[in-house]
Amino acid sequence: MSVLPSPRALSSEATRRAILAAAEHLLATVGEEGLSIREVCTRAGVTPPTVYHHFGDKAALVDRVVNDCFAAFDRAAARGTVPSDPVEGLRAAFDRYLEYGVAHPTHYRLMFQRSGPRPTPAGIASYDRLRRVVAAVAAAGRLRLPVEAATAAYWASMHGVTSLLVAGYLKPTSAAVALVRDALIDRLTEDAPRPPRRRHRAQGGTTP
Repeated sequence: MSVLPSPRALSSEATRRAILAAAEHLLATVGEEGLSIREVCTRAGVTPPTVYHHFGDKAALVDRVVNDCFAAFDRAAARGTVPSDPVEGLRAAFDRYLEYGVAHPTHYRLMFQRSGPRPTPAGIASYDRLRRVVAAVAAAGRLRLPVEAATAAYWASMHGVTSLLVAGYLKPTSAAVALVRDALIDRLTEDAPRPPRRRHRAQGGTTP
């Protein structure tokens, strides 16, 4: 038998959502440096002690907003069928990454345009998902570089292209997008090994 949350718990969760929504809006409009707890309180209809009670301080509040963005991104990346060919899985990861950034430009900016790198749990998990995709290529004997180096290079490429798309410098249909993706995959991976040729026994001997 399930137990319904109490009205107090529901009210507390609604307050947390209101604070996060206000912080997300402000981060998207004025950035982390311009965000103030006072303005968050005004938009969320709460007092500063309420914000500190739920999130601790400004840095922790910003980290939570960014972490939620990475969690949503990772859920989107996990959707869809995983190709059986690990190299095609790498290609699919690139495409899904770009698709999310273009579809959610505000979230994408919040994930990366902040004052200094402060990894969050969901951000670390998201990067680990990419590492596993790259590791699958290595396990198939088709990766030219060490997994860590290849993962970093692939992420740098995806992030660079996505940032240009989000900023409007490239269009998703630009030939440069597929060119960058495929050129990097060609540099990082090997072709699948061909199966050994079978030798057919013929009358009087064997033929290749």
